[in-house]
Amino acid sequence: MIRKLFSLILLSSTFLTAQTTYFVDDVIGNDAYNGLKKNTPFKSIEKINQLVLKPGDSVLFRRGGQWTGNLTPKGSGSKNNRIVLGAYGNGLAPVLDAKGQISKGEKVSYTIRLFNQEHIEIRDLKIKNFNPFETPRKLVLKTNSVYVNAPKMGIYIQGEDCGTLHDIYLSNLEICHVNGDMSTKHNGGVFVEITWNKTISKRVKSNFDGLYTEGCYIHHVDRTGWSNKSVWSRRSLHSKWGELLANGKTHNWFPSENVVFRNNKFEKAGANALIVRVAKAPLVEYCFFTHNGIKGSGNASFPFNSDDALFQYNEACYTYYNTEADSWNGKKDVDAGGFDSDWNCKNTIIQYNYSHNNGHGGVLICCDGASKTSFNDGTIIRYNIFENNAHHIIRNSGTTTNTQIYNNTFFAGKEQDSVQLVYHKSWNGYPGKTIYANNIFYSLGNGNHFEFTKSKNYTFRANTFFGDIKNLPEDSKKQTKNPHFKSIETSTTHWKPYLRFLLKQNSPEINKGIVIENHAAKDFIGTPIQGLPDRGAFERK
Repeated sequence: MIRKLFSLILLSSTFLTAQTTYFVDDVIGNDAYNGLKKNTPFKSIEKINQLVLKPGDSVLFRRGGQWTGNLTPKGSGSKNNRIVLGAYGNGLAPVLDAKGQISKGEKVSYTIRLFNQEHIEIRDLKIKNFNPFETPRKLVLKTNSVYVNAPKMGIYIQGEDCGTLHDIYLSNLEICHVNGDMSTKHNGGVFVEITWNKTISKRVKSNFDGLYTEGCYIHHVDRTGWSNKSVWSRRSLHSKWGELLANGKTHNWFPSENVVFRNNKFEKAGANALIVRVAKAPLVEYCFFTHNGIKGSGNASFPFNSDDALFQYNEACYTYYNTEADSWNGKKDVDAGGFDSDWNCKNTIIQYNYSHNNGHGGVLICCDGASKTSFNDGTIIRYNIFENNAHHIIRNSGTTTNTQIYNNTFFAGKEQDSVQLVYHKSWNGYPGKTIYANNIFYSLGNGNHFEFTKSKNYTFRANTFFGDIKNLPEDSKKQTKNPHFKSIETSTTHWKPYLRFLLKQNSPEINKGIVIENHAAKDFIGTPIQGLPDRGAFERK
């Protein structure tokens, strides 16, 4: 009797926690069906919006199907038991497209929205938000007027007075054709934000722990590929929680954690492809950024107001430089580079990346000196390859401090003329302590040079300068001999063209570097650094 009772309790418990899979088919579906089998599927997004999903539940859309509307699933998963939005069957990924529609009670158009939800996985879908019949609205700027579309998102993830939300996983998605508003960075392919309710006095400190974007292809989106923001963002370089800042506000910085981007492709974003804000130790690796900034000013990717950001094993190329005639707002670009350590960041590391053929720079380090609370401290740029970036390669702009730039290969080819190999620029102040060491500057163009303007707090040590380079900085251990790369000629057939910058056996750069404190343990391709390092991004085995 006791055994039967135990079995009954166990059966009841299993039934109560059973995971449910719902099928959605735009052809044979019917919202009057139960949706539990492939031959009795639901039909519409509206039906899915009525469900309250439980941990372990899945909503699967038929491959080859197409849906229009705003998907707003309800419910959260639990640890190790996500709710999944995905696909079933064979063929092309299911297409969900809001087409600019705005859900009742909302102010902005999105195709999928999560609100105060966690442990959610969205995968294997094609997500669009394109309104072909939109009439742009007039926007009056300081110097002119332009016409812009309404803000739109492919995916909109919001947390409000929620505490910590966990585990949002975006995987194998194609997010594309979002004709959003070019006047704001807060729309595009994916937009994530932490807000608070302005009508209540007691606000709940909130963030995300676990924002994962992996294996996604984000393209043809305005304005930004992936971006986020948080109201819990105020701080200065050394401030602590609750302290009064120089601008009269209090420190309330509460960053999101475990923010990871891996194996994604970003292409033809209207401006920036990726912006990571208010994050602790965000990781961006094995991502490909190409042909971004096609409508307006923007570096391909950057962290802002974040600590310990790590960008590694990425490629950024062909970021577009817009003239006044090309740009959405009639202004030529200020930014159109590959990578960027932006202001209010600490200890950003940019390593093992390939930045090439960008329209306005290879990498930027910046800080607005006009702000009473701004900073950019401790950026490290090491073991990267920068090739044929126009206008400048490195731009150090504003009141940055304690920047280290070492063991990089900087290459300007025959058609790269008047390039500023290093450009220190005033942005309401000049860069503070900056160290350049063990780098190879290789220039074949005419008029390439170093430009420090009125900046003075920089040091060069053990760098190589090859070619007709103007305004060389002082360097007690400089070399000017040919570093003897494996080849300087480009190849259209080689799938890893940067390998031509490997050092030959007779290179004068071997063992001619200096050891930097906390020096990287390996080079661009993983070769261990032993003893004195070589110069440039590759260590000779």
